[in-house]
Amino acid sequence: MKTPKRRTRKELAQHWLAKWRHRYRLVLLDESSFEERFSMVLNRRNVFLAVGSAVLFLIVSTTFLIAYTPLREYIPGYSSTALRREAVRLNEVTDSLVDFVAYQESFIQHIQFMVDGSLPPDTLTSAATPPPGWSAERLKASERERKLRQEVEARESQAELASEGQMLQPVAGLVRRTANAAQGRFGLEIDAVRPSDVVAVDDGTVLAIEGTTSLGYSMTVHHSDDRISRYVGLNRVTARPGSSVKRGETLGRLLEEDPENPIPFKIELWIHGRPVSAAQELGYRK
Repeated sequence: MKTPKRRTRKELAQHWLAKWRHRYRLVLLDESSFEERFSMVLNRRNVFLAVGSAVLFLIVSTTFLIAYTPLREYIPGYSSTALRREAVRLNEVTDSLVDFVAYQESFIQHIQFMVDGSLPPDTLTSAATPPPGWSAERLKASERERKLRQEVEARESQAELASEGQMLQPVAGLVRRTANAAQGRFGLEIDAVRPSDVVAVDDGTVLAIEGTTSLGYSMTVHHSDDRISRYVGLNRVTARPGSSVKRGETLGRLLEEDPENPIPFKIELWIHGRPVSAAQELGYRK
């Protein structure tokens, strides 16, 4: 008995490829007369492509039909955006109604106590007794509140000076260190509210801008009546040398103070070549 010859991979591939290309005829016959009604030539490849295309078309069309039509609302577990919004709104309304009903019940109960004269005496606490959980530490202003208070006070003082025709304060804040001409300190050091803009104290012309980003910038502005104002410690400058500035116009900006490299802000005022008290002229307070 002869053993069958073993085929190689190439021969197997050609054999399967030939099967895919082998043609078949699909014929529809009339059962009574055996008359041919319909015939079609098919092969495995065409049948596979036709069935695969039909299945793919069915999947894609079903996906689009469900995703982009109202039919998606019939999917179990699906909730539309409008339904979620309505649920959130109803939840808020329910909470409001619960609070309102509790308030009404408490109000009616207290009215009933007053009518019957059965108000428990232990519910009346003395006005001198602080409520539970009260602490005097809560009355102390926070750092943010103190800065806001300083800014409001400085703006009010600046508005008063503006109404009187005096020079404006370049920035809101309090005096940190006064000037001392004997020690060579001509500038008034201000504990400014940061971040904030630095404005011109009066109309004038920018004479010079010096400094760097790391050390801070200084700007000198010349005003009428031989007055000069000098702004030291700016983090950013917006004016240019030679440009004319109006009273209250922004000259630069102070950023948040870096603890490792603090740049204090100072303001100097010179009249007829002599330094004057900036605190007195601008209305700064300690």
